[in-house]
Amino acid sequence: MYNPHERRSFLDGDIIFVDPNKDYENGSMVIAKLADSKEATFKQLVLEGARRFLKPLNPSWPDPIIELPEDASICGVVVSKLEIF
Repeated sequence: MYNPHERRSFLDGDIIFVDPNKDYENGSMVIAKLADSKEATFKQLVLEGARRFLKPLNPSWPDPIIELPEDASICGVVVSKLEIF
């Protein structure tokens, strides 16, 4: 989730702290999971009406925006990070 042009950027090795009880809002950095998957993803949440999208911060990511199906869940909101040098 590295973007050299974004103030919110995350490098490999950074530790993120996630609050599973925090309410998400448009622009929140979230952990999301598809109902039929054992894996989760870390992306920025974009809300448009009732539709939810995930946006990677990395401008080189192949899919610039991904629509979340209704059965996907938001596992938590990133509340802080610890940078590892």
